[in-house]
Amino acid sequence: MLYPNLAQLAGIAEPRWKRHLSAFLYGLALVLALLALARPQAVVPAPDNLATVMVAIDISRSMRAQDIEPDRFTAAKKEAQSFVRALPDGAKVGLVSFAGYATLEVEPTTDHQRIIDQIELLQMARGTAIGDGLLESLKAFPTDENGKLLGPATVVLLSDGRNNRGIDPLEVTPYAKDMGVVVHTIGLGRRSNPNDPDPQWGGYWMQFDEETLRAIAESTGGQYYAAESAEALRQVYRSLGRVVGWKPQRTEVSGLFGLAAGLLLASSLLVSNLRRQVI
Repeated sequence: MLYPNLAQLAGIAEPRWKRHLSAFLYGLALVLALLALARPQAVVPAPDNLATVMVAIDISRSMRAQDIEPDRFTAAKKEAQSFVRALPDGAKVGLVSFAGYATLEVEPTTDHQRIIDQIELLQMARGTAIGDGLLESLKAFPTDENGKLLGPATVVLLSDGRNNRGIDPLEVTPYAKDMGVVVHTIGLGRRSNPNDPDPQWGGYWMQFDEETLRAIAESTGGQYYAAESAEALRQVYRSLGRVVGWKPQRTEVSGLFGLAAGLLLASSLLVSNLRRQVI
C-alpha cells in the first residue's frame, strides 16, 4: 500500500544474464586466446594442380527426350559446363563424347573455356558405346615414361541409355581400377517402363543401365548418381564439384581463433561500457 508501483519497477529490472554477459564474453575470449596459442590445425580442401578430370558425355539420339526440361541433351550440356567452371583453375580437364563410337573432343588442358565452348558444339548421333567412351577417357590421361599417372585422375561419365555398340563397359572397368582412375557415373533420365511411349517426341523412354553404371563406379572407388530431373542433375554436378580437383590439406587456423578472441574481447568491453552509462 505504501509503494504501489513496486510491481512495475520489478518488471523493468535488468535480467540476471545481462549483468554477467560482459564477464562471460571476456572468459570466452580468454579460452579462444589460449586455444590460438596451441596452434590448432584443420583439414580444408585445397586446389590440386596435378589433378586431371575427363568429362565423358553420352550424345546418343535418346538424349533428345524431354522428360528432363528442356530436354536431356540441353540439360546435360548446361550442367557439365557449370561443373567445368567450378573446377580449380590449375586442374586439367578433357572432354570425350560417345554415341555409336567415342571421340576425344579435347585433350586434358587447363584452358577450361575451351572445354566449355566444345561442350556447346556437341551434336547427337546414333548408338550408345559406353565402354568406348570410358576407354577413350582412360587413354587421354597423361602418364610418365613408365605408364604411371602424373596425378589424381577422375572420369565423370554421363549416360542416358544402355551400351549397344563397341566394347562392354565392364570389360574396361578393370583397366581403370588398375590405373588408379576413379570413375563417377551419372544415369540421366526418368526411371520408367522402357515400353512406355513418350508422347512428346513419338518414341519410347530410353531407360539408362543403372546396374552397369553403378558397377563401374563402385569397382573404381567412385560414386553412382541417378538424375531424374534437371535440378537433380544440377545437384549431382555440384556435389562432384566439391570433391573432384581438390585435395584435403592440413592448415593452421590459430589466426581464426585469435580473431574470434579479439572480437569477443572488444564485445565484452563494449557491453561493460554500456552498462556503466547512466540514462
